[in-house]
Amino acid sequence: MFSSLLTPRAAWTGLVLSGAMLGIHCQIAMAAPFRDTSGHWAQTYIEALSSQGVLNGFPDGTFRPNEPVTRAQFATIINTAFRLSNTAGTSIGFRDVPYTHWAANAISTAAANNLVAGFPDGTYRPEQPVTRTESLVVLTNAIGNTSAIPAAQPGDLFSRYRDAAAIPNWAVPQIAAANRAGLIVNYPDPMLLEPNRAATRAEVAAFTYQAMVNRGSLVAQNPGSFNPYNPAPQPGFNLRLSTLAAGTLMQTTSPFNERLYIAPNETRPISLIVHNPIRNAQGDIVVPYGSRVDGRFEPAAGGTRFVAESVIVNNQLFPLAAQSDVIHDVKDPRYTTSGKIIQDAAIGAAAGAILGLVTGDNAIATEEVLGAGAAGAVIGNVTAPQVVVVDPNQVIELRLTQDLALARQ
Repeated sequence: MFSSLLTPRAAWTGLVLSGAMLGIHCQIAMAAPFRDTSGHWAQTYIEALSSQGVLNGFPDGTFRPNEPVTRAQFATIINTAFRLSNTAGTSIGFRDVPYTHWAANAISTAAANNLVAGFPDGTYRPEQPVTRTESLVVLTNAIGNTSAIPAAQPGDLFSRYRDAAAIPNWAVPQIAAANRAGLIVNYPDPMLLEPNRAATRAEVAAFTYQAMVNRGSLVAQNPGSFNPYNPAPQPGFNLRLSTLAAGTLMQTTSPFNERLYIAPNETRPISLIVHNPIRNAQGDIVVPYGSRVDGRFEPAAGGTRFVAESVIVNNQLFPLAAQSDVIHDVKDPRYTTSGKIIQDAAIGAAAGAILGLVTGDNAIATEEVLGAGAAGAVIGNVTAPQVVVVDPNQVIELRLTQDLALARQ
């Protein structure tokens, strides 16, 4: 198991969010919430572990959920969350972790429990950020008795996560097990794993919570709505309150960190995230915040519209008939100068053909057009293309075209 981890990128399997100086571990639980986690997607995870003394905040009352976690910090969290001990008295040292290091005992204990390992050069690299893959592999191993987890197949990962191909080969079996065990929490896009990105304090809190619940070390809070598709369960959510009438508005948002460009006549499958909890006429939450809506952008007169096909609520999939208003197309901002639309410019056919070959674009950038205009004969016009632009976190409002019926439990 560990030979596959003894590589520069995968030499270890654990880490922890601890150390009073680093605002991670404390023997006495600190009062929550923290002043920077109210409304955060991981608030419930963070508060649950804080109340157990597994995680703590900083002296200024913050938790700093978006900061990365180091390998030393993660080792401390693992020790605290799973109450590790070194009964054999085995001392496992690394040449860059002197006995005076604040996390030396936690790292040695985690290594003695076969949860972390060093690099081939004998180092542990305690200040190096832990990746999402590394943290999930450690937590999967910490659960123990992974044979009790429903049979995990690598194919599960590729059918669920768009970037599954980026998972390091050595970690695929354990990540598949983590997926089946419900350890993986992705926000805001449930289908984007980002396996090689540094894990944040919020993400480690979510992963650790799921692992502790799976192992039986923690009782799940509000079970049934606390899951990767609804990472911040809303008070009052109950799947049995199961009807939304046609005409109900549902605010969703794009989960992407970059702009999305949709060409004319393009149909693009995509998932959106519910931006606000959707309530029925009685005020009860039927579709919680963070639920995933699957569907597609499809051509419409003057632009595109999103057409929903299904929604995932409480980890169950339900048919959803809803669509947005037309999102109108605009001049493609990638083909403008100084962020403004420049008037069409006439260029010679020969110059245009050459530019097309050089750039590989069917649409020639406006600045390229202007540059070529002086060299070519005035024959025809080339313009910046019309596209729909969806900005990161842009709210897209959907209207139900049929009643949404959720099966009662």
